[in-house]
Amino acid sequence: MGGKCDDGRQYSLKDGKISISAMVHKMKKLRPAFLLSGIFALLFFTISFLTLKDYGISWDEILHFSRGQAYLYYFLTGKTNYKDLPSTNLQGTFGDPKNTSVLRRSLFQLNDYHNGDYFIYEGGGGHPPINDDLAALSNYIFFQKLGILDDISSYHLFNIAASALLVFIVVFFAIEAFGIFPAIISFLSLCTYPLFWAESHFNIKDFPEAAFFSGFILAFYKSLEKFSIKWLFLSIIFFSLALGVKFNVFFAVPIIFIYLIYRYKSNFIEVLRSVPKNYYILLFLAPIIALGVLTLSWPFLWHDWFNHIAEVFKYYKDVGMATNYQPQNFYIAGFNLFPVLWIIFTTPPVTLILFLLGIIFAFIKRKEHNSVFILWLLWFLIPVLRVTFPGTSIYGGIRQISEFIPAMALLSALGAHQVIQWLRKIKTAPVLIVLSFLYPIFILFEMHPNENVYFNFLIGGLHGAYERNFPSWGNSFGNAYFQGIKWINQNAPQNSKLSLIQGTLLNVPPILVRKDINFRPENWSGIERGGEYLMELTFNDTAREFNYAWEYVNSFLVPVYELKVDGVTILKIWKNDIEHTQKEYRLVEKKYQGSTTIKKNNNLLIADLGKELVISRVNLSYSPFGDCFPVNASFVETSLDGLNWLREKDPVPYSQVELKSNSENGQINFYIAGKKARYIRFWLDNLDSCASMNSSIKITELVR
Repeated sequence: MGGKCDDGRQYSLKDGKISISAMVHKMKKLRPAFLLSGIFALLFFTISFLTLKDYGISWDEILHFSRGQAYLYYFLTGKTNYKDLPSTNLQGTFGDPKNTSVLRRSLFQLNDYHNGDYFIYEGGGGHPPINDDLAALSNYIFFQKLGILDDISSYHLFNIAASALLVFIVVFFAIEAFGIFPAIISFLSLCTYPLFWAESHFNIKDFPEAAFFSGFILAFYKSLEKFSIKWLFLSIIFFSLALGVKFNVFFAVPIIFIYLIYRYKSNFIEVLRSVPKNYYILLFLAPIIALGVLTLSWPFLWHDWFNHIAEVFKYYKDVGMATNYQPQNFYIAGFNLFPVLWIIFTTPPVTLILFLLGIIFAFIKRKEHNSVFILWLLWFLIPVLRVTFPGTSIYGGIRQISEFIPAMALLSALGAHQVIQWLRKIKTAPVLIVLSFLYPIFILFEMHPNENVYFNFLIGGLHGAYERNFPSWGNSFGNAYFQGIKWINQNAPQNSKLSLIQGTLLNVPPILVRKDINFRPENWSGIERGGEYLMELTFNDTAREFNYAWEYVNSFLVPVYELKVDGVTILKIWKNDIEHTQKEYRLVEKKYQGSTTIKKNNNLLIADLGKELVISRVNLSYSPFGDCFPVNASFVETSLDGLNWLREKDPVPYSQVELKSNSENGQINFYIAGKKARYIRFWLDNLDSCASMNSSIKITELVR
């Protein structure tokens, strides 16, 4: 059995092997593609490496870093805890190897709760850990052993290396399809995509997944040329790596399957018969190899494998299908338009135009180049459709389906190629198209290092998204904390206190905070105004918590620092003292001395204060003993007239101030951020609640 090479020369094929001359010819053809792709990937890697210091850490990364370190330490030593490592305080070292001992210990090995015992036997589920393991290995080599990178940058080295691999794959695929100019456009489309450029620095899951996902599609496509065993094996490696990062790679299977049916629809049976036996054998082994790599990299699976795999699938089902994260106006006939709108509003205009042209001509030219354009179209559509179909959803933008971005870059290259065909009489047309990317490059410079909050002119930029309250506008995924910490380090007086409103120490690594600063979540003092600095991201957060704290800082305090992008604040810092309190709220707390009556109506407990007050706290005391039930779930409402009620968003019990529960030992101490009310109503969780029996109420008001 044989055939023709791309230049028309004959090749022979037997048991998956081609003749030496054909192989040499093929290697000569591949060499320029590898070289040019490598140059672009190296360019991307170099610029990304030089800008690593400007970016922070995403709120996803810390647990991933901790899990990676726990597994790596277990692989290297067989130990499931860090008891043999020296204890040390890394705050204020900024992760610099020069500021740590010779026996360097990563910040993400300090938590002796999140160690091997935890991640192997309890909390190792969720996403698979190959990316965690590889990032930890990078830290182990370049920070702990060699001491040439700081603690956090050594983890992020893996991120930008994986993203550089993605650049290589996209450029190589474009060259293979139709040449160097489209390859340049694919490079520019990918690297000026603001989400990719920013999060390639600090997103440990989504772009490594996109890189391995893309590698699988490219390598499998290449394996179809003379049914190459080497390319097929490489595709299996990429699939295994992608599976070890996220289960998103399962959606690459229908992409390939539909493409195969389309490509070989006229002679499918004949092609099946012509496939070498070795190719079939390797295909049969592919699932075994992939599951083997997944299992070896994930000690959590080493005991109770089937149940833990079932837990992982349930995790993906719950994340992707259990909740509608967007308002109902985004749903039409059950279809969620949010992902499509997000792509339209966050893609640079030049890329969006070329991409739309690419979609059109992918269909028109669907039979050319082994129908590769149909493959690219499927590659784009299926990841997007999987979060658009009724019953599915997505939150925080589209980073979780980043696999579509490489396909978008390739389709943009196809669109540019077609424009050149139209303008072939204009010799400067390719140069003009390349120069059109100066605008998205300018945007990257202007927004640096907050490129991932970019919105284009179709929605009026980030400011337009803010005004329309578009879901998740301004969401930097934790990156903006780093710029806030820089301000704190430069401006806070010695021995200042710092707390976050909603975030935790998992969001801001203490190594980045100046050594003298007391940085603890419980520093939040509320209306007592302890003088602490408070910092938090300010964006459209669909999962906002600690509502009293948010109402307090937004109503009472004047920000001392605001990080603005496109005129929109994405992070604020406040100082919780009288000096930085709004003039109208420079009030003091006073115990209300007037008479208060309490009435019970089924599971409602209603207090009439006798007159309208500015409420600061409500204290409900009761005996927690006897034939009654403790308060396990309650809500508080306020009213001016006893008819119209406003529910406080924080429940009972809940940690409103200093991470202390507002319900303990027969006391409900509920904070209200200076609202006027005459009536207070408690919704108790049952008719026989202890709080409804012989209870008394005390009110703390705010006065001048």
